[in-house]
Amino acid sequence: MMLSKDVVGVLVDLIENKLGALQIGDREDLREMIVLQHCLAELQALKATQSGVLKDFCDLPRRGRRRKVADIMEEMRERA
Repeated sequence: MMLSKDVVGVLVDLIENKLGALQIGDREDLREMIVLQHCLAELQALKATQSGVLKDFCDLPRRGRRRKVADIMEEMRERA
């Protein structure tokens, strides 16, 4: 599916606004933030045709011992 530059720009703006207003209170909010970051990275890759942008974001593990949300948030702050 082809998207015009204007459409990609509007979608990027919408996702950035959502990320700016998102407050993380639990694991589901954190998952939503990560999904939005993936979407933003894909759109920016479409826009700028960059490679390797998606490698910067990690998925939350679904198996094994769960990490504390506070630890994940602290790790993300250190990266930024």
